[in-house]
Amino acid sequence: MNTATDIDEANRHRTMSAQMRWWLGGPGTIAFAILATAAMPLWLPEGSAGLDHIVFPIVLFPLTWAAAFFYVVLERSPKRCLLVMLGVVALNSALIASAFVGGPA
Repeated sequence: MNTATDIDEANRHRTMSAQMRWWLGGPGTIAFAILATAAMPLWLPEGSAGLDHIVFPIVLFPLTWAAAFFYVVLERSPKRCLLVMLGVVALNSALIASAFVGGPA
C-alpha cells in the first residue's frame, strides 16, 4: 500500500528531477555550448586559409546547443545527463587549460 510518506517521496523526487532538468536544459546547455565552442579551435584542423578552425565553431554553436538541449530533454536519467555533460565540460576545460599552460605551439 502507498502511504503518505511514499507519495510525498515520489513528489519530491519528481520535483527535484524537473528542477535538475530545467537547470541543465536552460543555463546548463548555454554554458556547455559556449565552452565547447571555445575549445573547438583547439581540436579542429586548421584550414588552408587559416580561418576554418575559427569559423566552424561559430557556425556549429547552434548545433552544439541544440544537441545538448535535446540530450537533456530526451535522456531518461537527469543524473546521468549531468555526469555526461560534466565529463565533456571537464575534457574541454582541460584542453583549453593545456593550451594556456603549454605555452605557444
